[in-house]
Parts: sequence; structure tokens; C-alpha cells
Amino acid sequence: MSYAVETKKRKFHRVLESLTKPSNAESLAQPTPAATRTTGTTKECIPTDKKARLSDRKDGPDIVSVRKTILKVARPSSRDSLVSSSRPSYVPWDRERFLKRLETFRRVDRWSPKPSAINELEWAKRGWICTDVSRVACVGGCGGSVVVKLPDELDELDGYDSEKVQERREVRAKLVEEYASLLVQGHGENCPWRNKGSDVTIHRLALSNPEAAISGLRIRYLNIVKMADQLPSQEVIQTPESFDIETLIRILPDDFEGTKVCTETTEPQSPERVDGTQDTNPQSPPSKEITINRAAFALAFFGWDSVADGAAGLAGCGACFRRLGLWMYKPKDNGDISVYDALDVATEHMEYCPWINGKAQSGTGKQSEKSAELRSGWELLAQALKVKHRRSIRSTASSNSRAVSESPSADGLVFDEANNEAKKASDREWWAKLRRMRQVLNVKSPKKPTAP
Repeated sequence: MSYAVETKKRKFHRVLESLTKPSNAESLAQPTPAATRTTGTTKECIPTDKKARLSDRKDGPDIVSVRKTILKVARPSSRDSLVSSSRPSYVPWDRERFLKRLETFRRVDRWSPKPSAINELEWAKRGWICTDVSRVACVGGCGGSVVVKLPDELDELDGYDSEKVQERREVRAKLVEEYASLLVQGHGENCPWRNKGSDVTIHRLALSNPEAAISGLRIRYLNIVKMADQLPSQEVIQTPESFDIETLIRILPDDFEGTKVCTETTEPQSPERVDGTQDTNPQSPPSKEITINRAAFALAFFGWDSVADGAAGLAGCGACFRRLGLWMYKPKDNGDISVYDALDVATEHMEYCPWINGKAQSGTGKQSEKSAELRSGWELLAQALKVKHRRSIRSTASSNSRAVSESPSADGLVFDEANNEAKKASDREWWAKLRRMRQVLNVKSPKKPTAP
């Protein structure tokens, strides 16, 4: 056998061994005279020495097919495919990607509420997305897929006896444990989501910076105010008892949209002095008119915003993706009463939402810690507004005091110029007293060294 034929055979075998996918090896054109060897589920074609037909100068059809397959796999046809394939799917630290996974559970026709151990928040932290009715799949592409279905809860009030109800509860508890284990074990053996998911702080709101927190409040408020005609009345909206909306509105920054400082058009009559003349510099401050929409402000303060798809009359939360149909809290045009008579802006969130859940917002809440000691998102926003207000007061006071201290006193200058001679006489008298005191105490001044 010639050296050229041996070289081409070695190249052919190396190409076959470099293929990692069995489908590529099976898709190759198999020559009729080749022998077939089966290893597990993968078939490997090995041409025999006697029946292999390779030309001296041209590549055979097998080599051409292999090269075409390699070029097709290694070189994407477009730049977009290269960029999309290079984007990593395992990014547990990315909050934006986490919220996108959590948003896939928003549709009520696909996902129903589950116990806290296996709710949508836990699945999203472990890299799962909702793809179908009660079905989750791994976002990393490991092939993991789980159908999460639980039997309906029974109640003795529904006509079932206590034994039946207890049996159903035990079945549900065991299924919850099984699904909780599938949060991790449902992934493939080599999937990175199996080893580590997102941290507990991934759902925390960025409210530590007062400037950023108030800026977000302003943006949400302006978006909701655009739907003023579709908002329910202020009497319909309910807030927690510790939420004082009037106090918070009074300490809003001056540049917050919806507030304006205006003076009265008719000037008040100047007060008269004792001598009968009028004071030309009255000290009455301008009145501050508040034009805040209370209903929009309460919704925005608790994290509600207009939905991104532009649906009219809908408010949504960007942390738990709960949606509110505001028309259900307003009387109908035909005079009928509204569907609901009260809108609680706090309890309408999902129970794990950081806007109302202090444990979710802190990210460090433990079972031993009291939930009352952990501040939720709206409480931190109220604190940020108060901090901003105190800083504004201190900066104004310091600037006023600095202006007073730096401004020259005209009266003082006149006094100094008029009494310059008296000041010099006072200085001379002081030096005379000092000399007499030194003489009484026999204090001698040091003598200067004399020159030799």
C-alpha cells in the first residue's frame, strides 16, 4: 500500500474520532464496502483495507462530507447566531435575568399558586422557567423538565370527613417534599444550576440610595398620573396604618413633579408700625400649594407602575409581576357599583414581594428573626424620603448661616472709623497696665547677649 493512501486513511480516522455528536457520524455517507461496528448506541463506520477506494490526488466523498459537517458546525452562518450562542445561560447573580425568569410564571392560565417551598420564586432562583401549563424547564438547556401538579386541598366544610381531609393533606405534603428535591435534582448531572442557584438577596430592591429611591418613586408616579381618569377614588384605596400620606407629601423635594410653590395674587395689607407708617418689608412666607394626586401617589409609593405593554387601566408590580385591573375598583358607566369596594395597595402584592415583605427585602432574614424588625420596601422608601428632607434642611441652614457670617457689617465699619482714636487710647492704657504689672512682679526681660 502506497504512502499517500496510508496518510489519507489516518486523516480519515482522525476526523471520525474528532466528531463528538453521534448524529454527525451517522449522517456521513457510509460506503458500501465498509465494515460496521456497534458500540452501545453509536455506530462507527470503519472502512476495510482491501475495499477502501481512495484516489491519489482527489479527496473521497467521505472526506468531503466530513469537512462540510465541520464547517457547518464551527462557523455560524451569521453574526447574530454567534452572539446569541456566546451569551451565557448560567448567570445566577444577574437580577435582570432572574426577573425575566420569574415573569414567565405570571400567566394565570399556565401557573397556579403553590406552597412557599415550591412557589415560582424558588423555581426562578434555581434557573427554571414556566414553558407550559404547570410545566417548568431549565433555562440552561440541560433538558430538565418537571410538571408541578398538586391535588386540590379539601376542607371539612365542603362535606368531607376529617380522615379524608387529613389523608389529602399528607399526600400534598409528600408531593411538596418531592418537588422541593426536584428543584435541584431535576437538572441534568452536568448542569451548573444543579450545584448553585441565585442568592437570597437577588430579589432585593435597590432602595439604599435616597436619590435613586425618590427618582424611582417620581417615575412611577408620573406614569400612573397619566391614567388619572381610570384611577379609583382616594377613598377606595387602603394603606397600612403606619403609612401617613399627608406627612410624606409635605416633605417631598421641591423638584418633585406635582408640587409647586406659588404666591397669592392679592398682596396682603402691610402691617402698620407704632408710629403709624406701614412696614414695606413684610415677613409673611409664600404659601405652598400641593397638587399631588393621592391615589396615584399611594400606588406608586407601594411599587405599582403602569404596565410596559401599554394596556389601559392596568397597574403592575415590577418585582412580583402582579397586575391590577383598576376598572374593577370604579363604578361602571351605567351606574352599577364597582366589582370591589376597596383596593389595598399592600396586600394585593404577592406574599414574597419585597415591597411588602421585610424578609425578602433584607435578604438576610432568618427563621429566628422577627419579621416585624425587618423593613419592607415601602418602609425603606419612607425612610429615604425623610433622610432627603433632613439633608435639605441642614444644607439650607448651613448656607444661610454662611451667608450671614461672610456678609460685612456696615454698622461695624462706621463704628470703627468713628472711634479709631478711642481704640488707640484703649490699647495704650492696656500696655501701661501690663508694664506696671511686670514691675510689681519683678519680671525682667531677657537681656540681649553683648558682643565680645
